[in-house]
Amino acid sequence: MANEAETQEAGWPLRTWVLMGLGALFALAIQQLADLPDSGWDWGKRLVLAACIFLGTSGVAFGLSWRRGRHVPAGIVAAICGAIAGGVTLWNGISPDFFVVWPFCAGFVSAAVLLVLFQAADARHPHLPRRWSWAGIKDWKREALVYSDVHEAAWTDALLGLISGIFTGIVMAIAFLLAEMFHLVKIDLLRDLLRKEWIDALIIGGAYGGGMGLLRDRATIISALQRVAMIVLRVLAPVLAVGLVAFLAVLPFTGLAPLWGTGETTPSMLAAALVALFLVNAVIGDKAEDVSNSRALRWGAMALGLALLPLALIAAWSTGLRIGQYGLSPDRLWALTFIILGTVTAVAYVAAIARKGDWVTRLYRSNLHLAFILGGVAFILSTSLISFERISTADQIARLESGKIKPIDFDYRGLWFDFGPPGKAAIKRMAKSSNADVRKYAVAIQKEDYRYGAPLNEMEKRRGDDLDKRLTILPVKVPLEEKLRARLTDYDVCGSTGKCELRYVPGQDYAIAVSPPDKDCKTCQSSISVLYRGDKGEWAGTGEVLNAVVGAPAATTKIETATARARNNADAIRTGKVEMRTVQRRQLFIDGKPFGEPIPMENAAEP
Repeated sequence: MANEAETQEAGWPLRTWVLMGLGALFALAIQQLADLPDSGWDWGKRLVLAACIFLGTSGVAFGLSWRRGRHVPAGIVAAICGAIAGGVTLWNGISPDFFVVWPFCAGFVSAAVLLVLFQAADARHPHLPRRWSWAGIKDWKREALVYSDVHEAAWTDALLGLISGIFTGIVMAIAFLLAEMFHLVKIDLLRDLLRKEWIDALIIGGAYGGGMGLLRDRATIISALQRVAMIVLRVLAPVLAVGLVAFLAVLPFTGLAPLWGTGETTPSMLAAALVALFLVNAVIGDKAEDVSNSRALRWGAMALGLALLPLALIAAWSTGLRIGQYGLSPDRLWALTFIILGTVTAVAYVAAIARKGDWVTRLYRSNLHLAFILGGVAFILSTSLISFERISTADQIARLESGKIKPIDFDYRGLWFDFGPPGKAAIKRMAKSSNADVRKYAVAIQKEDYRYGAPLNEMEKRRGDDLDKRLTILPVKVPLEEKLRARLTDYDVCGSTGKCELRYVPGQDYAIAVSPPDKDCKTCQSSISVLYRGDKGEWAGTGEVLNAVVGAPAATTKIETATARARNNADAIRTGKVEMRTVQRRQLFIDGKPFGEPIPMENAAEP
């Protein structure tokens, strides 16, 4: 058994010292590579970062997998894990204006799955297949890979990595504490040393490796921590099961429309499915004797396993609707990938639970098969063999060229900032398009440096049809000049959404805008903006935004008074009870320049 193999290694101090030294050397090498001067060569940056990731990943993998007498296989597998994680950087690259985290996550997941499978096989059956045929490999897999070993290795690795990191943080805190204590007596040697990055790297790497070695010598403690965590967490299974069953039961009555309106349906369903999957496995453990005997826990786990499929289907439907409305994007393709994996898992769990017999054993077998699927899919997605950016770019361009989307509605910003090199290349081609609008918008987006700014097509759309649909012009509807329309869509006047009213008479140099409060806010008030035309034709002005703040009970009367005053002002503007008057005020001048606020004439006093 894997646990027995680990227990037999207890009291091997050599491994702790070796891991401490290797950790320090690897961390120092990473620090030195990171400090290399920037050559400006893109592949140079990729190689440096890939080397850092390779060293870090392979070092941690070796520390987790090295057993007595098995340093060569552990080193080979650690190097493969490092090559997978580091290779992601070489395949995908990292640009300062475009970075997608998912390929890197996929690379680390595939490396982690490989490491866990190796640990499980090496602990139980540390030999290669006797026959290198499909049947021989299947026989070796049946002998070497047992679900309980795989589950144990995964949990042990997670706990070792987490606790080693905590230990490293404590070591660094102690080092800085001692440095400050010696500083109090005018001895700054340790303080000066800790200001050097290479010293910090040695301490961090040595502490992490040494902590991992110490913890591996006490595998029984790690195993006990895992089992305690499972026992504590499994009690949540019936609670979540009741909640999910109730949620799914009310959907036929509420309909799915409220879910689509949130815009967060897919991540919410996937998150719920992930938590449910975790709690199911907390209940069943990794072998028959770990399965809870509580009927409530077992029924809760079964309900959670069966709930996975409807959750995955709702997420799939939601993503399908978004793709149908807006086409493909890298984020939607990643979401679709997660949904496919989730659906495969859900089908496997439903098939295992719904059949008669030992459903727990069937889940163990399904989990092992799913681990292979996850590792293989993650490895493929970590490479550039399947480029979601290229696929999404082709789909969006096809939608534009087919007329499914108008040039003014096209997402030029997303293509330029979110679709990677294929998107940028497409925008550059569109800048030479025969369509004048497409060409204009594509040229404009290339001048944008900020991802969240408003591109030209969105500004024109916001000031055009979108504004006309929500703007009421008083006393009669009249054409508005472009500069006034632009000012109305600013955040402090009418904004980009919501109803708005404008009192404007052509020829006048001022206008009054009223933005009603949100209907759901009972204490909010209207925003009234007075705009005036400047010397250069630009519309300026300020708004009095009267948004009540809910405070102490004593403020209730003031809030109600302000709300009533704002409502009366808005009603007066709608009925035309407004006029522009010229008033005479006094202003203090110092050395010919105005100073302070104007003083009303009624405050004048006789000398």
